Amino acid sequence: MAYITLLGLENDLAEQLTDVLGAQQHHVRITDSVDDAVRQGADIVFSTGDAPNYRELIRELASRAGDLAVVVVSRFPENSRWLDALELGAADYCGAPFEPVMMRWLVDSVMRRPRAAAA
Repeated sequence: MAYITLLGLENDLAEQLTDVLGAQQHHVRITDSVDDAVRQGADIVFSTGDAPNYRELIRELASRAGDLAVVVVSRFPENSRWLDALELGAADYCGAPFEPVMMRWLVDSVMRRPRAAAA
């Protein structure tokens, strides 16, 4: 079980992810605020990759909580954005529709990675 925050996702994407992740017994919270995402103490933040400011969101999350795993979510996944997100420090990238098996693998994979030591 993981504590997951959904940051800045469109309502329908947030609803789909909440359904899939909740069915897998993960605790899911939704916010539009980086402050809330950091304060909530999540294991993983699923952040929008469709907003024009997605790069800034990844950077801000990394600067405020460097050990926080960020998975970028897109309605229309593109290789260039996937690579860009990973280069910015995202743990992974996924696109809709959210298949339960894929989401289980993604969360398990991210949760197995060691977290950076607190400074």
